[in-house]
Amino acid sequence: MFKKLLIIAWVGLVAVSVGCKGDQGDVGPQGAKGDAGAAGPAGPAGPAGEDGEGSGSGAFVFTNGADTSDVDGSFYSGFTFTNAADAEVYENAAVMVYIKAQGVYWPVPGVVSFGGDKVSNYTFVHGVEGTTFFLEIITTGWAEDVETPPVRIAQDIKVIVLPAALEGRINGELKNKSYEEAMSALGLTESNVKTASVRSK
Repeated sequence: MFKKLLIIAWVGLVAVSVGCKGDQGDVGPQGAKGDAGAAGPAGPAGPAGEDGEGSGSGAFVFTNGADTSDVDGSFYSGFTFTNAADAEVYENAAVMVYIKAQGVYWPVPGVVSFGGDKVSNYTFVHGVEGTTFFLEIITTGWAEDVETPPVRIAQDIKVIVLPAALEGRINGELKNKSYEEAMSALGLTESNVKTASVRSK
């Protein structure tokens, strides 16, 4: 009997001692920070992209600058492009042409006055040969009573090129607009103007 009581007392003592919780000790100091892994080597830089020919609108503009008509009274302009796949884009593009004379941009097709009786009528054709976009501004008449086309000096020639996706705007908001109005409508500025790389036949 005594042995049973001793066992029961021992079990009770163990239960009481396990159930007791003493005061917690202070938190120990923070350990030193481990070394971070080394950064991997930087990857090689990608090749620089080519300068775009236009603006975000898809339309772009180029200039001949001051120019003199050739022996048949015409002006010739254009540019070369590197991506042969762009040929179809330029073949189907709409084009707006302006000749500057007497400080004014005159739309072509139409009459351009170079001052006095120096008045000529112009139209134009454009197309693609290989990787060259060409534009020929052709005189169809002049005021002087001479058989051959007189020489004309343009202060500037500007050409706006619109991809086919924008062509409908020529018969809409761009129809009959001046050079300045057309540039504004297309979101283009003089900083977007590129120099023609082709200026003769």
